[in-house]
Amino acid sequence: MRTSIKFIGLTIALVLVLFSFLFFGRQQGTYQILLLAGLLFAFIFYLVVLFGKTSFKHKIFWTIIVLLAFLTQRFTEGYFIKSSYKIYINQHQQALTQINQILSNYKGDLFILNNELKDTLNILTPLEKQKVLTEKKKLNAYLISKTKNKIYYGLWGFLDVRLGITYMPTFDSSQTQMQHITGEWYY
Repeated sequence: MRTSIKFIGLTIALVLVLFSFLFFGRQQGTYQILLLAGLLFAFIFYLVVLFGKTSFKHKIFWTIIVLLAFLTQRFTEGYFIKSSYKIYINQHQQALTQINQILSNYKGDLFILNNELKDTLNILTPLEKQKVLTEKKKLNAYLISKTKNKIYYGLWGFLDVRLGITYMPTFDSSQTQMQHITGEWYY
């Protein structure tokens, strides 16, 4: 293996890991593929650098680069995750606004999983139900849950891990674990 290939490969792999977080909130599958591929290739190329025919100076230099990449990832992860959610909100602004306008007018709780809308109080008219379900398809959200003062959009979930965004026109300070995205959006 030529010397430059292992260094280029390691650099590309480290960049993949870093930028995979731009897909965290909006395309979880892409995020996972980029992250795992980046980590795997970074590990392989780093081992080639570490145990291959490379000068001691290069081994130290690339070890420092890997450590700096790790620190950079740790400090920028939150920013990239927030940016991912911002991109999602901007891409789906119209559909999100229409659903928020319909659901915010009602006091009851609503739950939409896949294409089934559970409106136990029969709050929504058939036209509003159809509009919400139509707009939900554009969002690629697997669930929408409306409670007293917030609307949650589930973007990805597996077992006990749920990722999504929450629309809260009036911020509830008891929700201290939530991070602000933009406007009235939180995650």
